[in-house]
Parts: sequence; structure tokens; C-alpha cells
Amino acid sequence: MNELSLRVDDRAGSGHALQSNILGWADLSAGRLLRSSRALRRNDSSRNGYHRVSQDERFMAHALELAERGRGFVSPNPMVGACIVKYGRLIGQGYHACFGSAHAEIMALRQSGGLVRGATMYVTLEPCSTYGKTPPCVEAIREAKIKRVVIATMDPNPSHAGRGRTILKRYGIQVTTGVLRRAAEVQIEAYSKWMRTGVPFVILKMAQSLDGKIASRTGESKWISGSRARKWVHDLRASCDAVLVGRNTVAADDPLLTVRNGKCRKSPWRIILDRSGTCSPKARVFGEGAPTILACSERLMDEAARKFRRTKVTFCPLKVNQGRLDLAALLRCLGSIGITSLLVEGGGEVAWSFIDGRLVDKLVWIVAPKIVGGRDAKTSVEGLGFEAISEAARVRMIRMVLVGEDLVFEGRLDSTCFRESLNVKQG
Repeated sequence: MNELSLRVDDRAGSGHALQSNILGWADLSAGRLLRSSRALRRNDSSRNGYHRVSQDERFMAHALELAERGRGFVSPNPMVGACIVKYGRLIGQGYHACFGSAHAEIMALRQSGGLVRGATMYVTLEPCSTYGKTPPCVEAIREAKIKRVVIATMDPNPSHAGRGRTILKRYGIQVTTGVLRRAAEVQIEAYSKWMRTGVPFVILKMAQSLDGKIASRTGESKWISGSRARKWVHDLRASCDAVLVGRNTVAADDPLLTVRNGKCRKSPWRIILDRSGTCSPKARVFGEGAPTILACSERLMDEAARKFRRTKVTFCPLKVNQGRLDLAALLRCLGSIGITSLLVEGGGEVAWSFIDGRLVDKLVWIVAPKIVGGRDAKTSVEGLGFEAISEAARVRMIRMVLVGEDLVFEGRLDSTCFRESLNVKQG
């Protein structure tokens, strides 16, 4: 993977240049690291306009790398990484590997053995302070006699934010917060939105030709993007809790919607939008491989249930407004069962429905160096569209990378349907 990047001038603030290096892998998620900590070590100099990296930043970058290993396996928990340092040397490290397993702090303490007294712990997320599937990490840190704890970002749960930090300080432990904060916030952005709003973080992904086509005039769409980009999409899919398409995609492509990257042990939930229940029960997406939810009109629920009675599909009946399913209600339903991130992979009509409903948080656009043409060929965003250019959805660009011969563009939209506050107080 080649990265097209711009150098960040440290005159904008010393933390900004450093965070741009870290955000390289955190923003373009899909569980893939872009060697962030090694980049930090190379840039550990104030020469040539680069920010001099502190020890806290270097070890926090390592903790963020560790946390990334849990992507796709820990949901609905957040990814967390931790490492323990004594006299400038790494003596233990750990990460939250899967839902229900030991927390990152506990794994790091176990690896450190009896050497942790007086050491510093670096952790990407504020240590937990309540009993859940595991005891609170703040107690384990106190018992280990850790001298100092460095935290990247606070707990996004409004009812818990700051509690762990307060307890640690009460125990006489030095606490530093906000080291590589932005990178840590981006890493757990799906968990944060779900925790604050109850709905999943929505990523809209499209693969199109240079002239905006997602299929030829005959409907052929295999393959717009190259093999490396398609493999990258499987990594992206593996990092999400659920993937969504519409009935037209099911009818045209008969997709499996599973992860086939040769290394992932699980596939996301498969969500099918089919207002009238017209999909064939024999479609591959309703077979084995991953759980499937069919979102249909509540008025046609009984009919759809009879049609799909021989499958293991789960139904999500929704109201229909102006001929479209209530997607906001669908997101609330998915959030209620612990789905924190949703990858939308449908066609142009589905894309417009999510954009028009202001439900998209992030865009991932794959642009292939091909021109398809055709006035009747499908485009990446269809639907009614905006009447005026001034009304068009504004995209804030994050970055672009080359994946094989294809250009991957990543940007953000304001998901205004579920307003949230990202101003978690940092100490």
C-alpha cells in the first residue's frame, strides 16, 4: 500500500505533526497498521520541521499498535492496548484480544511479572473502574504499585468518564492524560458513537470507475476495482460488526458478504434491505457463513416470514416512509443488539438513502482508473439527489491512499440524525 501524504508543519502545534503520523493507520482502519511506531522513531528529531517525539508519545504509539490487534474481535468493547515501562525499558505489554477476555492492563501486568513496582503504565483508554465481566483495572494497578499511569483518552461513557482517573489519583498514583488523544479517539470512534447514541458508526463504501460508474450499462460490475483493493475491502469488512446491502445488490451479484482474506476468524452480521421481501430465499447471503438480518416493511412481515421459514434469517420489521424503510429505526435496532459499526456496501439507491437521511459518519470511496461510460450505467449515488449545489453534502477529507492501482479516498460526513458530543473532558 502506497500512501499519498502531506507533511504537517510543526508550526501548527507540536502535537499536530505527531498525531498525523499516528492517524495514518488509525483513520484508514480495517485492522491494518501502517508501521506507526517505526515512523515515530524515524521522526524523533526536531530537524527538518519534525516534532521531537517524547518518551510518553513513543510508548503510547506502541500501545495504540497493540490495541489495533483487537480490531474486529472485541466489539462491543473498545480496542485497548497497554504497555509497562521501567527505567525507559519496556517490561510488559498487552491488549484486549476478544470480547470477554482479560483487559489490556491485566495482560501487561501479567507479562511484567514482579518487576512493575514503581513503573509507568501506558494505556490507550482510561482504565475501567467498575465490575463487569472482569474486576476493575484500577484496583489491579494499585495492587501492582504502579507509580504513574499515562492515558491517551478518557472513557467515552458519560457516566464513567473520569472515574478511573480520579480513583487512581486518590490512590496516590500520578496520572497524565491526553497523550496522542486524537489518535486514540479515532481508533475507538465506533465504540464512542455507540456508547453515546446507542447506534452504530456508519461507513459508506463505494467502488467506482473514474467517471462514477459502479456497473456497465448491461449491469456487469465484476470487477470495477483491482484485486488488491478487493482484498483490502475484506479487511475493512472484517473490522466492522455488520455489512449492509439492498435487494438489488442481492439480485444482481448474489454476494456472500463474508470475509475472505485468508486470516480472519469471523464474518460480520449481514443486513439486507428488502422492503417488499422480494429476495430469493435461495440467495447465498441467507445461507451459512454469518448471521443475517432481513429488514422489511412491518406490513409485509408475516408474508416474508412464511417465505423465509426454511432459512435462519432474523427479521427486523420497519415502518415505510415515502417508499423507503426507516433506516434510523434500523440503526437503533442494530445498536440494541450490540452492533457498534456498520459497513454499507449497497448500490446507488442505498447510498443516497443513507446520505439523504444524514446517517453516514465516514465515506470510503475506491476509484478505479477506468472509464465505463453509458447514460444508463449505474452510478455510485443515485436517488432523487439534491436540488442545488449549495445543498450538496459536504465531505471533510481525511486522506487518500493507493491500494494497488486504485485510489482510496476517505472522508467524513456529519451524522446529524444522531447528534453526539465528542468533547470528553481531558485532564
